[in-house]
Formats: sequence, C-alpha cells, structure tokens
Amino acid sequence: MNLASKITFVLFIFLGQIFNGFGQSNEENYRIIPSVTEWIEEVNNWPDSIYRQDNIKVLFNLEKDKNYIALNDRSILESTIDTVPILEVNKSVSLSNIQFHTDENLFNDVALKNIHFNGKFILYKLKNGRFAFKNCEFDKLHQIRLVNTKFYLSYLDCKFNGHYMQNNPAEPLDINFYRCDFKKSFVLSSDQGVPSIFIIDCNFNSYALFGKSSRFNAIAINNSTFLNSLIFSHLQIDNAFEIKTSNLNYINLDGSNLPIENTYVPFHQLSNKIGLPADALGNFYAANYQQDFEDKEAYDRIIASYSKLLAIYKSRSEMDSYNACYIEMRNKQTAYSKFIYTSNKSFSNYIVYQLNVFMHVFSDYGTKPTKAIIFSLYVILAFALIYLFFPNSWDNHGKNRIIDRYTFFMKYMQKEAGIHEVYLEDKQPEIMEYDAFKNLISNSKETVPKFFISTALPLYKWSISSTKLSASVLKRLDIMKGSWSDLPQKKKLWKTILLVAAFLIALSYDIAIKMLNALMLSINTFTTLGFGEIPIKGLPRYLAIIQGFIGWFMLTIFSVSLISQLLN
Repeated sequence: MNLASKITFVLFIFLGQIFNGFGQSNEENYRIIPSVTEWIEEVNNWPDSIYRQDNIKVLFNLEKDKNYIALNDRSILESTIDTVPILEVNKSVSLSNIQFHTDENLFNDVALKNIHFNGKFILYKLKNGRFAFKNCEFDKLHQIRLVNTKFYLSYLDCKFNGHYMQNNPAEPLDINFYRCDFKKSFVLSSDQGVPSIFIIDCNFNSYALFGKSSRFNAIAINNSTFLNSLIFSHLQIDNAFEIKTSNLNYINLDGSNLPIENTYVPFHQLSNKIGLPADALGNFYAANYQQDFEDKEAYDRIIASYSKLLAIYKSRSEMDSYNACYIEMRNKQTAYSKFIYTSNKSFSNYIVYQLNVFMHVFSDYGTKPTKAIIFSLYVILAFALIYLFFPNSWDNHGKNRIIDRYTFFMKYMQKEAGIHEVYLEDKQPEIMEYDAFKNLISNSKETVPKFFISTALPLYKWSISSTKLSASVLKRLDIMKGSWSDLPQKKKLWKTILLVAAFLIALSYDIAIKMLNALMLSINTFTTLGFGEIPIKGLPRYLAIIQGFIGWFMLTIFSVSLISQLLN
C-alpha cells in the first residue's frame, strides 16, 4: 500500500469516527442544564419566540429549585397548594427527548410545581419513569406525544386555559388527572402503549375526546364535571371502564368495545345524555325530536349504545340501572314509532304506536309490575263507580236498599211498638220459614230417627240466633217509648238528634255494603272473562264485557312483566 493509499484509508477511518460521533450525539448525548431554575431562565431569555430544543437533561438542584420541584414526595397528591410565588415561563416551549431527573435510572418520583407557562408547552418523547405537574398553569396548547414514561404521568391541581392534547404514549403507563380544570378541549389518544386513564375531581368546560379507534387498558372517571360532550367513539378498552358520581352533559359511546364484566357506570349519570356529535359546532344528536328520526343511521347507532349498556347492566345484575336504561331506550323507540305513523298513517303503524304508549303508561315497558297493579286498581275502581248506580243480582236489595231503610225508620217513629218489634215484623217472612222448620222437627219426633231430630234442632237455633240477637240489641238501644208524635216537646229535639244519628249510621252501612258489592263485581269482572251470566243489567252489562277484555289484556301484561323481573 503506497503512501497516498495509506493517507486515504486513515482519513476514511477518521471521518467515519467523526460521523459516528455525530450520530451518537444526536441519539445519546444530552445537553445538561444544572437546575430547573436555570432552565427556565434560559427559556425566558431565549432570543426566539419559541424555545425549541432537542436532547436536553434538566437536573434538580435541591437548593435552587426547592419551591418548584418535588422528589419522592407523596404529599403532592394532597389538595394543599403551595403559597410560594409562581415561576413564570414567558416563551412557547417545544422539547424533544427531554429528561428531568436526579438519577441515571429515571425511576424517581419527580414533579414540576408552581410554574405558569404563558405560551405553548409541547413535549415530544418525555423520558422519565415517574413524572408529574403540580399546581401548574398552561395558558395555551399543552401537548405531549410519544411519552416514554414507564410508570405514570400525573397532573395535580393544574389549570389548562388552552387546549390539552396527548397522543400515543409509547409505554403502558398510568395517566392521572387530579383536581384539574380544563377551559378548552381535552384530547387523548393511544394505539401503542395502551395506558390507563384516571380522572378525579376535574372540571371540563369544553369537550373531552378520547381519540377514535384508540386503545386503553382502563378509563376511570370519578367526581368530575363535564359541561360539554364526553366522547368515547370506537374505543377498545381492555380491562376496566367506570364513571362514578360525575355530572355529564352529553356522552358518546358509539362503537366502543367496553369490558362487560368490569364496567361500572350507574345509569342515572347518563340519563337523557346519550347521543352522537351532530356537527363541528359542538351540537349533539340525541334522537329527542321528531325531525331527528329522519336520520335512521344515527338513530340506530344511539339504540345500539343503549343496547350495549343493557348487556353490561344485566351481566352485573345492576337492575336499577338496567330498568332506567331500558325505559329511556323504549321511550325513544316509542317516539320513533310515532314518527313512522306520522309518515305513513296506516292502521298497523297506529296500533304499534299506541301499544308502545300503553306499555309505557301501564308498566314502564314491563319494568315495574307494581305500576301495573296500581293502574289495574284504577280501572277496577272506575268500573265499580259505574256499577254502584245500577242494580245487580249480588245485592239483594239493590236500589231499594236505601228506600227500605227510610221505610223502617218511619214505621218505628209512627208505631207504639219498639224498634225491635219493627225489626221482627220486617223479618216475619224469614221467621215463619224457621218456625215452619221447627214445627216439622216437633211433629217428626216419633216418625224419624233421633239423629235427624238431634242435629236439626241445633241447626234451627243457630239459624234463628242472628235474628234474635239483633232484636235483643235493638231492644236495649230503643230510645223511644211510643210514637215520635206523642213525645213531649222538650224531648223531641234531642231524640230527633239521636234518631237522625242512628239513621245516618244505618244508611252509611247500607251505602258501604252497596259500594262493596259494586267493587266485588268489578274485581270479579276484571279478573274473570266468561264467568257465565253477568249479574247486572242495562248498559253496565256491556261495559262488564269490555272490562273483562281489558282485565285479560292487562293481567297478561302484568304476568309477563312480573316473570321478566323475576328472571332478571
């Protein structure tokens, strides 16, 4: 090898080492900044409007940074906020391959706190094992992409006055939000690291969007408020999904795959809030109005969201949520059946719509058998009121019951006899029958076996006992001796009061018996169809047939509803 070739070879090796060193510098070498305080001073003094840096490592100086950092300090989870002056960052920041740490393994719990970022704050490839922001404020866009944090990324007591975006963390970390306020949109997506998201005691003024077709290990929301829509569209959630004690405006669950056995979302939080984004202006489609049903695809997708929730509630035996969700879904289906009938006024469509309305009123679509019982009682009482004014064969006196009562009291006040004698006079036909039976017993002593005599005589005494007992009681309660017209004037007043009171008591008894007969007739008609001769005449006879059909129909639905609830 000649001298020229040797020089060329050495130059080639040297240049290769130089280029290799440049590559290592880009991939492995970091510019080290001794403290957070110095780093922020560098940002604020940067000549450009955007502080844009790659491959920097910011160390923590415990003396300089004591008010703006936390190391392995679990107290940052508490709600106490430091009262130290906020450190202002006046420039927009865009960082790539950034590390905040005090050890080479990056396993320490480290946090930046009490910092106000006035411009955009964008991180690309944050490389910390555990990292948090505490009591920080972001005035403009805050975005983190491809987070390499292995364990968690947390925000505690932070305020986001601009948009928040986080895209595709590279590790299966936990992303935590505690007591944070979001003034503008919140967007979080993932398709690589499959993170777990925890949102606790947070407020969202604008929409919160979990990116379409993203995948998460778990999403847990607790005690948070969403003043705009909460969008879970076409997500894959592998292990757990829960929303507890939170206030929602609208929620979109369209196309998302939720873990049936480990999803806890009590339906009272979602009631009348399930829908789809209608446009880019933030309007929501919830299938509440007749014109909404013109979009059949959107309607079907909303019904599918309800159906998805019903499967979850049923598998977990959360019957309160299941029933509430089912009722709301069926209300939308009833409204849709009205839309179909309005569009095509056929008899079939009308019957479908009216059956849906009836099922809602009668038993909340079969979810409340007790409501069906109450509704049935209303029907029974309504028909009983009609039967009350018409005679029936179950009431021996019928419409003459009250007339007979007037007749009895008038006879009593006109006759010299006591009230018990008037009573026995009215009972005379019945007493004569018993006396005839008694005479038959007496005349048959020698002509029939003793068995019949010994058993018939107690039967006679038992049969006549009620009449004799009533007569004995009336005799003791008799308030007049003679007719009312023969009473001295000074006794007429108070005895009239007693007579009227006795009459009203007896009349109340008669009315109660008549009402009871009408009620029993209504119950019998409602619960029995085709029991033979209908014990009533006139128009109520035909009403009884109608009531029998209504009772058959309503009791059938009640039975199905009850069995459905028992099986569930």
